[in-house]
Amino acid sequence: MKRKITALVMTAVMTISSMACGSSKKSASDFQYRNIDISGPTVTITYLTIGDKPINGMTEKVLEKLNELLLKKANAKLDIYYIGWNDYLENYDKTLDMGNVNVDLVAAGSDWLDAWPNAVKGNFLPLTDDMLKTYCPQTYRYVSTTDWKSCSYDGRIYFIPENEYTQWINDGFVYRSDIAKNADIGEIQDWDDLTRYFKYIRDKNPEMIPWDADGKGAEQTLGYIMSETKYTPIYELGAYGVWGIYKDIPNLIVSPYLSGPTLENYANLMKQWNKMGVWREDFKDYKGENTAFYNGDSAVVLANTEDFYTKIKPNMNIYQPESNVKFFWFGKNENLVKRSILHGAIAVYSKSKNPERALMVYDILRNDRECYNLIRYGIEGVQYQITPRGTLEKPSGYNDERDGITTNFWWGRRDAYEIKDSSYQWDDYNELLSEYNKIAVDYPWDRTPFSTTTISQRIQDVTKVCDKYIPEIAYGRYENTAKQEVEEFRRELKEAGIEEVTKYLQSIYEAKYINN
Repeated sequence: MKRKITALVMTAVMTISSMACGSSKKSASDFQYRNIDISGPTVTITYLTIGDKPINGMTEKVLEKLNELLLKKANAKLDIYYIGWNDYLENYDKTLDMGNVNVDLVAAGSDWLDAWPNAVKGNFLPLTDDMLKTYCPQTYRYVSTTDWKSCSYDGRIYFIPENEYTQWINDGFVYRSDIAKNADIGEIQDWDDLTRYFKYIRDKNPEMIPWDADGKGAEQTLGYIMSETKYTPIYELGAYGVWGIYKDIPNLIVSPYLSGPTLENYANLMKQWNKMGVWREDFKDYKGENTAFYNGDSAVVLANTEDFYTKIKPNMNIYQPESNVKFFWFGKNENLVKRSILHGAIAVYSKSKNPERALMVYDILRNDRECYNLIRYGIEGVQYQITPRGTLEKPSGYNDERDGITTNFWWGRRDAYEIKDSSYQWDDYNELLSEYNKIAVDYPWDRTPFSTTTISQRIQDVTKVCDKYIPEIAYGRYENTAKQEVEEFRRELKEAGIEEVTKYLQSIYEAKYINN
């Protein structure tokens, strides 16, 4: 897992009052939650998110402040359950499958967190319109009927989308424009430019690692395919983007991993990069966290748009100010797809003991400005402060290790409530945004029920084959010729059932679009 679309703002002011006529029941009496009984013991709502659990005690202090408000508004408290980044997807799925984990609200994503497979397995609670209108009214009114359909499977709603937040996290390479200028390249526009850039570094500065890669991530594979073709992947069927369509043949589900010349061309190029010495000979020496790039010891970082303007460029302006880093984003061939509204969604766990109250708490976090600021930014004066220009900055003496928080509330953000961080490179972001808006198309697959139990095992089998071959191809670490490697890969994909899955996806696509 951006800004800024116009959003309609409804600020919720929620209070707790006693029922009339001497009744002891407490109700949320605000017009949004009129006559909802919240009497009885305080309810703790546990929210599951992705991220390493903080250890400095500051997140707990923020939750104390937040829970003071939630007690008044909903007679509830919030707790956070963390799934650490190491093997996060495997652990996320295992945790939800356990059935006895005490969580209520669950972070979900169709393109990176197995949202639909978990819905199909029964790990998420179906949500009715009446439930949402009653317990999540402020959010409900700002989700369109079309978007609710995107959150539905077999006619039942399983997710609340992050539909009021603009996010660009398409991948690409951050590179040093000072080096590109010296290499007479200018701005990098395609993979040929990138290869020339790496070759210049190997020839002129052999001590520098062109790309300090970890040898594991393979986002660049799909990035290459989308840069060299007009391919649009179905992200919810796996991060590799195994299935999708070509824009010039819009009615046919295909896989560029199974046919066509693009994968072999890519394998040849990666073999060339490996021989050239683009990355370390031994990936075990990888230091992580872009250390080599900040130290001036490497020349690119694989990143996404958000990381570019919020982290990497701000840091390079400090550590390597002469670098003037730029972003070569995949899809510059006018093949850019907007992020799904289900990239950051929220679900209610099917085993939640308090699903109605969980929806209320989520609605408050998303729509009450004071609660939103706490869950997103922390305590004003401790984790952040507002400048006279209305931007956000860290207070004097702030130390992230000592003062930072980890709430990772990426599942209900709103453009209207976000505060611009003064440390981010907004000019660079706006420049990219002007390019993106000219060519970007809406993600086309939100409303298509591709994820079904019928093909889930086959998809897993295909993914395992991809896990075996794609990292080898992506770093040129294979003994065969590129042609032999791709042929072997495709043979195993067929054995795993990729053709059967493709036919089944085609039948779903035709039933949904072509025959209607």
